Amino acid sequence: MLLNQFLRRRRFIGIGLLSLIAALNSAAFAQEATQDRNAISIADLTSLNVQLTSRQFIGPAGLTAENLAEEAFARSRELFAARQTLEIAKGRLLQAGLRPNPSIGVEQTTDYLTGRSGEGNTGVGVTQVFELGGKRSKRVAVAQLEYDRAVADVRALERQIAAEIRSAYAQALAAARQLDIAERLIALDQELARVTEARLKEGDVAPLDLNLVRVEVDRLHAQSVQSRADLTAQLVTLQTLAGFEPTEPLTLAPALERPPSLELTVAAATEIALRERADLQAARIAEELGDARISLAESQRTPNLAASVRYSRSRSVFDNTPIGVLNDVDHLLTAGLSIEIPLRNRNQGEIAAAVGERAQAKYRREFVEAIVKRDVALALNRYTAAAQSLAIYGGQVLPRAEENLKTIRAAYGFGEMPVMEVIAEQRRLVENQTQYNAALRDYYTSLAELERALGKPLPASAFSSRPLTASTKEQVSESASSRR
Repeated sequence: MLLNQFLRRRRFIGIGLLSLIAALNSAAFAQEATQDRNAISIADLTSLNVQLTSRQFIGPAGLTAENLAEEAFARSRELFAARQTLEIAKGRLLQAGLRPNPSIGVEQTTDYLTGRSGEGNTGVGVTQVFELGGKRSKRVAVAQLEYDRAVADVRALERQIAAEIRSAYAQALAAARQLDIAERLIALDQELARVTEARLKEGDVAPLDLNLVRVEVDRLHAQSVQSRADLTAQLVTLQTLAGFEPTEPLTLAPALERPPSLELTVAAATEIALRERADLQAARIAEELGDARISLAESQRTPNLAASVRYSRSRSVFDNTPIGVLNDVDHLLTAGLSIEIPLRNRNQGEIAAAVGERAQAKYRREFVEAIVKRDVALALNRYTAAAQSLAIYGGQVLPRAEENLKTIRAAYGFGEMPVMEVIAEQRRLVENQTQYNAALRDYYTSLAELERALGKPLPASAFSSRPLTASTKEQVSESASSRR
C-alpha cells in the first residue's frame, strides 16, 4: 500500500513538473519573440538558437546575389563572347554607311610588235558608281537594327545569368541552413546520449535506449554529410556563374531575416514584363528588321549609275606626205555614263525571302509575348504558394513542434517518457524544419524566377512594409484570388 501511494505521488509530481516545464517553455518562447511571434525569421530556425548558416560558408561580409551578378557581368567569359557580337554589329554598321570606292584604269597602246612606226596611245580613266534608290540609307537602317537586336540579346543573357545566380544563391543558403540544423541536433542528441548513459548506469533505462540514441546521432551525421555536399555543389555552381576560379574562396551574405511580402498583381507584373523583357525587345526589333530588309531588297531593283572620266594621249605617224614624215599628238578627255538594264533580274527572289523573314519574325514576336505572359503568371503562382507555405511553417508548425520537443525532452529527463518518444518527436521536428527550409528556399527562388519573368529586379514599391507573417497569409491568398 505504501508502495502504491509512493507511485501515485511520483506520478502527480511528474505531471506537475511537466505542466510547469510547459508553462516555462511557453513563457520563454513568448519572450524570445520581440515583435510578432508569427514573423518568419531566417536567423531563428528553431527555438534552440540555431544560427543562420555555418560560419565557414556564410557571413555578414559575404557576397549577396546582386554582388555575384555584378561579378559575373565583369568576369563571365560567356558574356565576353556575347558582347563581341556588339563589336561585330558595330563593324557592319560602319561598313553599311560607306560609299562605293572609285576605280581607276590605265591603258597603253603601242606598235612595238607590229610595225614600230612610233604610233601609240596612253589613257587614264576613273569610274565612280553612284547608288540609286536609297540603298545606302536603307542598308544603314538594317545594320542599325541588327546592332539594336544584338544589344537586346546581350541584355537577355545578362538577365538569364543573374536569375541563375539568384536561384543558386537561394539553393546554397538552404543547404547551409540544413547543415546547421543537422549540426545543432547532433549536439543535442549527444547531450541526450550522455543523459541516457547516466540513467543506464543507474538502471533506469535499458541498453537498447542508448543504442537508439546513438543510431539517431549517426543518422544525423549522415544527413550533415549530404547537406555539406549539397552546399559545396551550389558554391561551385555560383563560382562558375560568377566567373570565379575554383580555388577562389567564396563566402555568401545571409538573406533577409524576415522576408517581405510581395504586393504585385498579375496585370501590373505583365505590364512590366512586356515593357522590360529583353528577349521580347529583341523579337520586336527582329520584326522591324524584317520591314527594313524588305525595303532594302526593293531598293536593289533600282540599278546603280556608273560615271567615268578618261584622259588619253594619242600619237600618230604619217609616212607618205609631200613634206616627209609627220608626227601628230592628240590629247583627248572622255566622259561617260553607264547603267544596268533590269530586264530579267529585278531582285524578286530577295524581296520574297525578306517578306518571308518578316512574317516569321511577326509570329515569333507573338509567341514570345505569349511566353512572357505565361512566365509571369507561373512565377506569381509559385510565389503565392511558397509565401503561404512559409507563413504557415514559420508561424504555426515550427513553434508548436519545438515546444513539443522541449516538453518531451524534459519529461524524458524525469523518466516519464521513453526515449523512442523523444526520437520520434525529434524526427518530426527535423521533418518540419526541412519543410520550412524548403519553403524558405522556394520563396527566394520564386522571387528570382519572377525577376527573370519580369526582365528586371523587383522594384522596392512592390514589397509591403511589413514582413511576411502567418497573419498575412490570408492577404497573400486574397491577392492570388484577385489575380485569378
